[in-house]
Amino acid sequence: MSNGLGRVREVARRDKDARFTALLHHVTPELLEQSFQSLKKDAAPGADGVRWREYERGAPVRLLSLWERAQQGKYRAVPSRRVYIPKADGRQRPLGIATEAA
Repeated sequence: MSNGLGRVREVARRDKDARFTALLHHVTPELLEQSFQSLKKDAAPGADGVRWREYERGAPVRLLSLWERAQQGKYRAVPSRRVYIPKADGRQRPLGIATEAA
């Protein structure tokens, strides 16, 4: 983790009401690659139906494109798919399933 992200984490831990408005400069292609590699490789596919191994085939190009779009302000996140997981007490817990825009 970069030193800058460590400071962001520390502020978030210390001040639960802190607002962060400009964090994209901390995101790098290398951080995106590290984050992608840390995902569970056998997890269920995302809302777009793509599994980790499928995404991996074009990951370097996809991650660089994602980073470039984010830096240029062209990236628009796709809304998460919402599903509800039943809990033991009968209530339901919401779960958001994220995906990258095509």
